[in-house]
Amino acid sequence: MKDKGFSLIELLIVVTIVGMLTLLALYAFHLQVLKGRDAKRKADLAKLQTTLEDYLNDNDCYPASLECNQDFLPYLSAVPCDPVNGRANIYYYSVSQEGTCKRWYKIFTTLENKKDPIIEKIGCTSSTCGPFNYLVASANVEFLTQQLGEIYPPAPPGVPLPTPTSPPTPTPGGVTSTPTPTGGAGPTSTPTPTPTFIPTPTPTCGVGWFTCLGQGGKCNVSYEGAPGAVCSSTCNGCTAPGCVPSCLVQGWP
Repeated sequence: MKDKGFSLIELLIVVTIVGMLTLLALYAFHLQVLKGRDAKRKADLAKLQTTLEDYLNDNDCYPASLECNQDFLPYLSAVPCDPVNGRANIYYYSVSQEGTCKRWYKIFTTLENKKDPIIEKIGCTSSTCGPFNYLVASANVEFLTQQLGEIYPPAPPGVPLPTPTSPPTPTPGGVTSTPTPTGGAGPTSTPTPTPTFIPTPTPTCGVGWFTCLGQGGKCNVSYEGAPGAVCSSTCNGCTAPGCVPSCLVQGWP
């Protein structure tokens, strides 16, 4: 009498099913870990919002800095840190670089569950939130646009900003080149070039300057440590100190 057992095909089927169930279980566990860390991030930032409003009521300004594990007595024994606390997984506190009294703030972070519906609801993009996808802000920050005096987009240590590209060098007066005669009977007349003026509000000696529109008479910069700039009342462009706006060079009325 022969003992009955599993055939090779049956064993392969069983091993495949067990392997698939194991992978699904591991994925579900990993997803729950991510969601758990994201829940802590949301709770930490909500707590910081309440704390910062208490600070504002006592000091009439928001704090100039807010760092991980910073002593923040009597409001907090220590500023909370991101559960991962590395690269884009940090709490990035953004305030105006102008003045000592900070009138608004943003706190950025990155949720690890990229399918969290709150990400789409907030609407963070690389141009509004840099490397982050979630933030909270003071009540007077109504939009994700750049605030006055904000270094923008924000970037934590170790996460480089996009390298600014140099503006194209304008051709003075837009003069076209004189055609070269190809030879033939009799001289040909050279057409008189007609200058054209194309206004470009980008300064001629710098990159990364933003427009003056809606900036309260000040230009903002796109990278940390760049010098300040003021608006040109002549052509509503941004002028770095000692620079001449290209719109003036090109004959803006």
